[in-house]
Amino acid sequence: MSRQVATRIVRPVLSKTPTEAKKGVNALYRDFYREMDWTCRSHMLDIPIKVARERVKKEFLKNKDVTDIRIIDMLVVKGRMQLEEIHNMWGQSYNLYAYFNETDTQKRKVAKSSQSFLDKFYESSD
Repeated sequence: MSRQVATRIVRPVLSKTPTEAKKGVNALYRDFYREMDWTCRSHMLDIPIKVARERVKKEFLKNKDVTDIRIIDMLVVKGRMQLEEIHNMWGQSYNLYAYFNETDTQKRKVAKSSQSFLDKFYESSD
């Protein structure tokens, strides 16, 4: 009994060549980079714009080793949907905070909670 190997020809989602896929990724990154300024102000996030842009870069670098064009296109489409949600304010602020480890407010709360009894006492007597 011989085994036959089936091959399947798949059509690309958006891009036909890796160069086209790379252009789509670069355009999405550029759009996210530009959007972060408006997003931080409109959502009133206590995250500096520089930190937000670094986080965007980190998210893009997570998938730098993906070489399959169809997967790259799928990630670009998902990124576009996420960008639209952020821009149209369909997602709440706490959804955006999920991307960041610590915000300035959280750092202040931790610093305040780590104060000793005497530090708190001295603050209240002023």
